[in-house]
Amino acid sequence: MKTVFSNSEIMHVFNLQEQNEGRTANKNIFFYGTKIYSYGHHYLLAEFIDKDTIMINNSGYSVSTSKHISLITSATRDKKQFFYTQSDIKTVNHDLKNYIDKLTRARKTQNYYLQQINSIYKSYIEYLTYTKSLTAAKKNKLHRETVKLMDAFYNNYENLKEKIQEQNKKQAEIEKKRIQVNLKKWRNLEIDWFSNKTNYDYLRLNGANIETSQGVKISIIEAKRLLNLIESKSILGAKIDDKYTVTSFNGLLKAGCHNIPISEIKTIKLTLNNL
Repeated sequence: MKTVFSNSEIMHVFNLQEQNEGRTANKNIFFYGTKIYSYGHHYLLAEFIDKDTIMINNSGYSVSTSKHISLITSATRDKKQFFYTQSDIKTVNHDLKNYIDKLTRARKTQNYYLQQINSIYKSYIEYLTYTKSLTAAKKNKLHRETVKLMDAFYNNYENLKEKIQEQNKKQAEIEKKRIQVNLKKWRNLEIDWFSNKTNYDYLRLNGANIETSQGVKISIIEAKRLLNLIESKSILGAKIDDKYTVTSFNGLLKAGCHNIPISEIKTIKLTLNNL
């Protein structure tokens, strides 16, 4: 059984939860069971709450740890995700107060703060509800203070909804442009992977491998085998590199956290046929 992986691969193997341990060659990332670590046991990067739900520790601010957070977030997007900074009451209370304070003084960035406040609090309540911790939280003084703070905020929220919706549209446009820029760089082999909030993954030929935009690689031989299975309509349930199971093929090929459009598969097929 393979236990040494690249930074990107280990996140996907951990997400599958089909083996008990794994690490990168430099040992900067490693996992045991339901827990994965970044640069040592002092930083728990993520932990499965149950088989379909993961808690991601996004409190790290170093450049390298931020990259690990981005990788695990992308690799587990087929799961229900919670984030530490939106689940820990001390952090939530601090951030809400901070954003509300900035909101009262902001001019050009009001929409940003409105969006952050709304997102943090909704995620916090969703986490407490999902983990059935809401009743216990009501005994916490800081939680009660936070609820009171947000009740006052939401009393004026109806007047702010339109601004938040407009900001969401702007953010979607910014994200769309960002993806197009990164996709071009990735196609040109300038970067190894990129995060993609649209949940679509892309394919490229790089040397002897076919790679996804999440950094997962398979050999050309394996790719041709999968293309033959698609051609014979036998792809459902197939294993990719003995790791990822194809669970759906209806407009998108879904395997693990990957969602690959048919257009990408057709392009790769044409590329391989022309080799």
